[in-house]
Amino acid sequence: MASTAEDHGHVQSAGRMQAYSDAIFSIVATVMILPVAHTEIPEDKNLREVIFYQLLPKIFIYILSFFVVAISWSAHVWLFQIVQHADDVTTLLNLLIMMIITFLPFTFTLMGTFPDFVLAIVLFCVCIIVLSLAQALVVLHMFRNPQIMEESIKNSENKTAVRNALLLRALMNAILCTFAAVFSPASFVVSYAFLVMILFSPNIAVQLSKLISKFSSGSVQMSQEVIQRGKSYEMEVNKERVECYSDGVFAIVATLIILDICEKDIPSRAELKHKYKNDLVAALDHDSSVFLAYFGTFATVGLLWYIHHSLYHHLKRTSRLMAMFNNFSLAMIGGMPLAFKLTSMYDDTDFYNNERVAIQLSCVIMFLASISQLAIFVTALFRPDQDLIDSAKVGGRSHYYLLVKLLVYPTVSMIIYVISLTSDVLSVEAFHVAQLGTPALFFILWLIVIKIQRNVQEVPNPEEQSFQESVNNEEQRLLTVPVENMDC
Repeated sequence: MASTAEDHGHVQSAGRMQAYSDAIFSIVATVMILPVAHTEIPEDKNLREVIFYQLLPKIFIYILSFFVVAISWSAHVWLFQIVQHADDVTTLLNLLIMMIITFLPFTFTLMGTFPDFVLAIVLFCVCIIVLSLAQALVVLHMFRNPQIMEESIKNSENKTAVRNALLLRALMNAILCTFAAVFSPASFVVSYAFLVMILFSPNIAVQLSKLISKFSSGSVQMSQEVIQRGKSYEMEVNKERVECYSDGVFAIVATLIILDICEKDIPSRAELKHKYKNDLVAALDHDSSVFLAYFGTFATVGLLWYIHHSLYHHLKRTSRLMAMFNNFSLAMIGGMPLAFKLTSMYDDTDFYNNERVAIQLSCVIMFLASISQLAIFVTALFRPDQDLIDSAKVGGRSHYYLLVKLLVYPTVSMIIYVISLTSDVLSVEAFHVAQLGTPALFFILWLIVIKIQRNVQEVPNPEEQSFQESVNNEEQRLLTVPVENMDC
């Protein structure tokens, strides 16, 4: 009997390790909004100026950091599609990767606070370099222990070319960060340009591999087929891991919202005694608007998860382009704690109309998060036979219902944004009530779909009706024929 990789005592399935890694990636990607959301914002200042001069640099660092973590997660998914099993060395190297990933929020926060300090940039670059080196060690270990690798790689005719391609892909981010660190004392703009190039590292690796093959005159073999797997926008990404990673982000964002209330809106015993005369009801009522903001924001995050769940239920697979849209949507959803903080800070009495600015920023976040989900579905419509189940294809039973669900939040956020620009009637309380009322739209949609399906069932198909009539007529004829005239 042929032995499998699991027959070796030190080799196990990599499934649990991947789930553990996905949880860490989703936590790290999401908590990086905290330095932005916890920025001290004076209530008597113009919020537009605060956003532009104080929040915008941190928001840029947050988006950059989220995508760097998302790219690192994509590389992890790509790597462990090749590493099919995990032995002790692979598990320990993965723990090293996770340790570096969990340290990244510190380096991002430092870089967001001191973007023009060389040490902040270099420290982040060192983390990415160590992370890439750990991934390269996983590749080298895999080729020394072929029982843990994917069958197609194991049976490859030119393993050297495959190994070199995998190493280049794993080390690409380290190369870019090395240049970023070297140029940081001379020019911060050039340094950040190299960091932004990390987002396109799979494409850069393809071009670099061609240059290496060309100028080495074939002495350095490089498998173009393997390295293209990480670049192609049509490359399939493990759908289960995308769902696991996404669910983690949604769950953490939904949890982060309540932390501000627990931290800032529960009075201390001394404050309750001296300020509110031991009247806990009065103390909680003082910040009652924050609870409305919490429930409205949670409803938004929860319904966006519900739409995401419905969308991925109708997908057969996830391409790299769809995963990119998903990452952008998750990055915007990660900004919901900031939207919650701003909309719970202001009322209609402020001089600068900060209330309307907070509503507009929340609408932008909601629109970008939801329109990215719609982009995933539109992308799948270009290759329906590969990407969609039959009921979600054009003309399918669930197609229009799913499309309308995906259009709800882009439409609602645009309407609220336009109202906030053209009218003074919209308050944050009304905005949060609208958030809480949005689930009613989905309930109405569900009732409409049920009604349509019942009407379709009640209307008989003409062909089926004609066939049934002919069957009934034949049965009636047989019943009227005398028994002695029937053929035996």
